[in-house]
Amino acid sequence: MADDAADLAAFTSTLELSSVPDEVVTQARLTVADSVGAIVGGADAPTVGAFIDELAAQAPGPIRVCGTAVSMGPHLAALAMGTAGSALELDEGHRFAAGHPAMHVLPAVLAAGQQTDATGEQLLTAFIAGYEVAARVGMAVRPLDPVYHVHGVWGAVGAAAAVARLRGRSAAVTADALRIAAGSAQHTSFDAALQGATVRDTYMGMSAMAGLLAVDAATAGIGGLSDGIRQSLRRTTDSYDPAAVTDAVGDRWEVGRGYFKTHAACRYTHGALDAVLQLQAEAGIAPTEVESVVVETYPTAARLDEPAPTNSLQAKFSLPFAVATALVHGRTDKPAFAAAAIGEETLTLADRVTVREDPTFAEMVPERRPTRVRVTLRDGPTHEAQVDHPRGGPERPFTTAELAQKFGTLLATVPSADADGLWDTLTAGSMPSVDTVVEAVTPR
Repeated sequence: MADDAADLAAFTSTLELSSVPDEVVTQARLTVADSVGAIVGGADAPTVGAFIDELAAQAPGPIRVCGTAVSMGPHLAALAMGTAGSALELDEGHRFAAGHPAMHVLPAVLAAGQQTDATGEQLLTAFIAGYEVAARVGMAVRPLDPVYHVHGVWGAVGAAAAVARLRGRSAAVTADALRIAAGSAQHTSFDAALQGATVRDTYMGMSAMAGLLAVDAATAGIGGLSDGIRQSLRRTTDSYDPAAVTDAVGDRWEVGRGYFKTHAACRYTHGALDAVLQLQAEAGIAPTEVESVVVETYPTAARLDEPAPTNSLQAKFSLPFAVATALVHGRTDKPAFAAAAIGEETLTLADRVTVREDPTFAEMVPERRPTRVRVTLRDGPTHEAQVDHPRGGPERPFTTAELAQKFGTLLATVPSADADGLWDTLTAGSMPSVDTVVEAVTPR
């Protein structure tokens, strides 16, 4: 019987950084750096900081949580960092997996790496191994049943692969860890994001924690379900594709196909936000001049049609609010989706935004994620723009300088952090150890 876990374990348990192409290593380093920034920036988000403090109070331990002065046991530290990294909606993603491999994987690596004094090379090797597994398993179950939020469904498998590689586990133990991790898939609801239920922010952290636990269990001799990845995850989709798991593994590197974000909102809003910012730059649109806005997009994005969000999370999953905050505040970063941005002016404009599904756009996903925006002004003229590829992916990448600026802004929450120095260390030259990374973002 075919077993995806065994095939993936054979690859990841022997992966060496020297076998990874230089350009892929470069992209992986950017992804690690960007993800560290998202964790640090999200650690002070509403409720996240309190959650981290509660975890530390219940189970103190030696593993530090990036961006805080708090420490706890490794499993809860992975949960804490995954929750923080998810909270801002600024973490890296992968459109073919329709999710976020990096933030499911890196918190587990940062937690487990502190246990073993992991070197920079070990950090990168483990991260790439986990990313490749997470993205491929995500691709195998795409599209998920629409009731699911992708966070928390397949990410634990990637986290387990990363931790197993970091700890030098055999292919057999790694395979069992992947099978066990798949069995921990959460029944996460997309409605949580649409309703602003902030339990959604914990989904990726739960996966990172489950990855650590799966490796612990497999190391102790606990066995996983035969063909466990497929058996556990096929219920989340109508079309499990085993070929997506191992096709071109070691030749096509999924970490090279990820995207970065500067809009602090769900990726499904990014085409509209790019279009709005383009129209603002071209026509100098003032929010008081806007009569109406029509957003035409693909089906998944068209679900984000709530015009009156009540908290920051719900705002990040609202196309009407995203368009309105971009027009009113002229920005789309962390402050644009904070609670303070949900004011009368923004909500009044959001109520004039209509979201429609364009059936022709559905056929283009995931290769493209097109969105068209038409802004009609009170004096009559209409301005229109269409974006087929939101910025941040391979087709329209951000410059390294743009990503470095984002990193610096996120690390500003830790006054003692040397953002420029850490960015340079993470992305060029000798890769720093896990302890060096954590120390650099620990408040003093």
